[in-house]
Amino acid sequence: MGMEKEVIISKSEMNNKFHDMIVAYTKLLANDFQWLEATYKQNHEALFNPITVCGDTMFHVAAYRGSEAMLQTLVELVPQTKRREVLKMKNVYGNTVLHELVTTAQAEAADLLMKEVLFSDGLNHEDYIREREEILADRNKLGETPLFRAVEYGNMSMVKYLAIQIEGMGGNLHKHYTRDHDGLSILHIAVIGQHFDTANWLVERYPQLATYKDNNGKTTLHLLASMTTSFKSSSFLSGLFEEFIYYCLPDEACNGDESDKLPIALHNKDLEQGEPSKAPNQPGHSKGFKWYYSVLQCLKSGWKKIDRVWGQKQLHTSAIKLARHLVRTDTSWFQPHQSEEDDTICLERNDDKEEEKVKKIAAAKKEKSSEPDTPLFIAATTGIVEIVNEILDKYPQAIEHINKSGQNILHVATLYRTYKVYDLVVKKKEKKNRLVRGIDNNGCTILHHAADTVYYRGGTKPTPALKLQQELEWFETVKNEIPGHFTLHRNKNNMTADQLFNDRHNDKLQDAQEWVKNTSESCSTVAVLVAGVVFAAAYSAPGGFHDSGQPILLERPLYSFFTVMDVAGLASSLTSVVIFLSILTSSLEYKDFENTIPRNLSLGFTFLFFSVTTTMLTFTATILLLVHLEKKWTASLTYAAAFLPICIFALFQFPLYYQYFIVAVKGIFNFIRKNMPGNWEFLHIKGDF
Repeated sequence: MGMEKEVIISKSEMNNKFHDMIVAYTKLLANDFQWLEATYKQNHEALFNPITVCGDTMFHVAAYRGSEAMLQTLVELVPQTKRREVLKMKNVYGNTVLHELVTTAQAEAADLLMKEVLFSDGLNHEDYIREREEILADRNKLGETPLFRAVEYGNMSMVKYLAIQIEGMGGNLHKHYTRDHDGLSILHIAVIGQHFDTANWLVERYPQLATYKDNNGKTTLHLLASMTTSFKSSSFLSGLFEEFIYYCLPDEACNGDESDKLPIALHNKDLEQGEPSKAPNQPGHSKGFKWYYSVLQCLKSGWKKIDRVWGQKQLHTSAIKLARHLVRTDTSWFQPHQSEEDDTICLERNDDKEEEKVKKIAAAKKEKSSEPDTPLFIAATTGIVEIVNEILDKYPQAIEHINKSGQNILHVATLYRTYKVYDLVVKKKEKKNRLVRGIDNNGCTILHHAADTVYYRGGTKPTPALKLQQELEWFETVKNEIPGHFTLHRNKNNMTADQLFNDRHNDKLQDAQEWVKNTSESCSTVAVLVAGVVFAAAYSAPGGFHDSGQPILLERPLYSFFTVMDVAGLASSLTSVVIFLSILTSSLEYKDFENTIPRNLSLGFTFLFFSVTTTMLTFTATILLLVHLEKKWTASLTYAAAFLPICIFALFQFPLYYQYFIVAVKGIFNFIRKNMPGNWEFLHIKGDF
């Protein structure tokens, strides 16, 4: 019985504790100052009790909410002799109240907390400095100081405030540069969170941060070079309209960056370096620009697309600015590597010897796998043209860098299908001739990499046939850049580039063949149905026939229109049937998908669309001949209903038709360029990669 009684008491106490935690947490979130003062004025010890499952006290909760007034009220409830304990309490993550407060932008609340707590019991100057350094340098379980955590959350005003506090009394900011368990620096964490404005401020003020490496040997530029969404060249805007909006918007932040500025009371001009960025309300902008900026701000407040695209452009601008800073200290491209193959082609391989070499290369790769690639090559693999361009502008000789696999930048750009980087490098004529002759440790030329699909991401085209055509076009583009005899070279798997292409693209060829057959069969069926309809319409003239066999409405002008549309519909539908049948009976090999199949599909779609259009016009003419609509709104509805199928068909099929039309036009122009006498280079249409 005694044991049972003890358990009952224990549960009762636990229930009371949970009730107190719930009430305290609820009142705190409701900002019920009167209840807090009445409850804790005589029971200040309860303020130090945890009220969440994470071990947060009321001070922690008020801190991560960023409530300055609540923090001040809670601190005033604590006796002065115990106030320093407020900044030393930790939750289950090892976060102090200051760790939680720096996740907000309330720099004034942090200043209030520091002054109210540290000056509370009359510390002398030396003790005050020591206590403040301990609090600012305190680390949580991840090894993060409050400054590191403020950078992680991208709160620029808090970062500036903490930097002022640490340096203002001669503190050592180097202690705050990194966290313990993974070696990430404050610049690394700012880039990971894409807080590029904070990162720019840090690298301008503390340039040595650009050289810091994490436990994996990566600098901040390594991380930035892998962030595809942070740069225009490697990110995606959905449609021409968004592209138009993007180029119309200015680079400045739409909110003026007010949240990044220190409050006036905390501002210290001596700590600011460089020229502040110009906001629209500062001198240096014309009245026209200020008016334009104001209009855009009004549009942004009610138009989410503008708000999103503007934020995206600001992100891209800040990322480019950061890349310029980081490139200045990057010398990773200077690390020498040498390819195991020279630029002499191999026409025949000894299988036994080559197998041994391949095994040695694989073993060497495993040994070097821990070494990160250079930012130049990472940017080349991710397609970030801005970083590649910045590095090559700053260090032109970096274009000849060879990685540990014996690959130059053209090998990498070709293998990863980063077409914009490839174009950028090929335009540098003085270096291109050497790069295109490069052979990597696997014996692969850039043409072998154009044939390989190990890093193929699906291309930019919508259908399997166009995807295969894009790969064929890419292969031919690279082939035109290398010396002719390099097409005979065999890699260490004893394969030429053409053989490798056929082997790697066999699945894509089968997918394209199946899609073309299904599409041609479906379109042929539709075309035959249209032909049947218009053929029947020709022998059932609207209004009927005279006994002589002459149409009753022959003299009406619309009857001529009906006849022309009916004949045009029949002719175009039968033509499309013939075209689609020719596609079905073709061999559907690689060479067919380069020009012939896209051209025939484009013609087939054109005639099919025209036949559907003329059929609906025939129907409309019949309505006008037979039904005399007196009310205008009734006539308008009838005409709209007649043209509705045409509009729906055009809406859904035009994007696909446009793609095939462009390919067909390019094929015709290429034929003229290659076979007609004279200079026809002005007809060259660059590949849409």
